[in-house]
Amino acid sequence: MSLLDYMVLYVAAIFVVALLFYLIYGKITECKFDLIAAKFKQQFGYTPFSMTVGKGGGVFFWGYKESYLMSALIFPKFPATKKTLTEEEILFFKNLKTSEISWFYIKYIALVIGLLSFICLLIVLKLKPD
Repeated sequence: MSLLDYMVLYVAAIFVVALLFYLIYGKITECKFDLIAAKFKQQFGYTPFSMTVGKGGGVFFWGYKESYLMSALIFPKFPATKKTLTEEEILFFKNLKTSEISWFYIKYIALVIGLLSFICLLIVLKLKPD
């Protein structure tokens, strides 16, 4: 086996591990999302549509139901965020304790690692001679 073959195996393994971690950890931490949604409802008197619809969708709606979190925590200055969330709602998510929200960052760091490794895998496979 050549060095390129080993690189393909290594990057593919990183991709698979990151994807499995994202899926398993996401399933384990769903209850933490539910706690944040309940806290949001208690403070603002309603549950956002994406949080309600995404709740029953399982893995396929994780990104959708967590879009409020993602918008407030990662993209608070984007125009779409300002149209969707009020300043109070953004501050609500930003003021959550680290212990309440760390699962979110861990989960999406794993997803980013998986996506980057997939892109690297595609590049390495393109470089590999037939």
